[in-house]
Amino acid sequence: MSAKSARMKDVPRNLKGYFLCLMRKGPQWNETGDSPELMLAHLAFLRTQLEARRFMITGPVVDDADDLVGITLLQAENLEEASQLANDDPGARAGRLRMELRPVFLPSLDAVRVEY
Repeated sequence: MSAKSARMKDVPRNLKGYFLCLMRKGPQWNETGDSPELMLAHLAFLRTQLEARRFMITGPVVDDADDLVGITLLQAENLEEASQLANDDPGARAGRLRMELRPVFLPSLDAVRVEY
């Protein structure tokens, strides 16, 4: 077995490109006047994106270690499209969230479904 084929046997064959969105506390994080309405709009946005399969998974980060409050894995053609999609979140538009995007390769999540 060659060195290349030895390395390749440990690489998953079903890798797919995604964008990891780190949802961080934004500059307006502590503005709480519209919190209940904004949270409902944020959750509705996430559900819409999950059902449309633009977001594959999403959820909160539940410790207070730093300014990271949630993560999302999303599908997009490129970073610009991913950024536009992530920043359409009502929390980002209100300045409560700051979206940080990173391209990643992961095993395909095509079979993963979120249930409501």
